[in-house]
Amino acid sequence: MKTALCHICGKPARYTCSLCGRPVCENDYDPGTGMCKMHKTGRKV
Repeated sequence: MKTALCHICGKPARYTCSLCGRPVCENDYDPGTGMCKMHKTGRKV
């Protein structure tokens, strides 16, 4: 089984951004919004 990697930092991902659908690790994911930190801060990916 292939493990997805976080699109921000490259660590193993456990979550998926609800906005872009890309995999993210727990450090780069905001459970309150369901988005990756790139979208939460308004940056374009």
